Amino acid sequence: MGEALRYALCTQTVTLYHPDETTRQVVRTVLDGVFLDRRVKLNRTETGRQLAQAFLLVIPAAAGQPDRDYTLEPGDRVLEGVGPDLAWAGWSAFVPAAVEGLCCVQYTAPKILGGRLCHLEAGGWWTRSGSGAHSLTN
Repeated sequence: MGEALRYALCTQTVTLYHPDETTRQVVRTVLDGVFLDRRVKLNRTETGRQLAQAFLLVIPAAAGQPDRDYTLEPGDRVLEGVGPDLAWAGWSAFVPAAVEGLCCVQYTAPKILGGRLCHLEAGGWWTRSGSGAHSLTN
């Protein structure tokens, strides 16, 4: 593959939260060397304009391999920095409306180059009213 890809913006730390219904536990994983961009997004709807929250997370392969070092799926949560441990009983209340800076994963997209994972992208968006692509209560 030649020279390794450089991820100069990937200097942040995030905590990933994945609910495991089988064991009734929330798996918490801290990853360093990632990029998290949180922003306000303007959605145009049939009734006008609506502000929404959005995020993009980039996890280079050097920061960890999916399904080996971490699990990240739609419905999981992402928090910038080192987040707290979370018990299963607290999962339903662990939502962006209640936790400042918390993001809800709507999609994941592995990016492959030369047959190898170079990074995983994840993102999502939601509105305060609970409408749109993703609700703050999810």
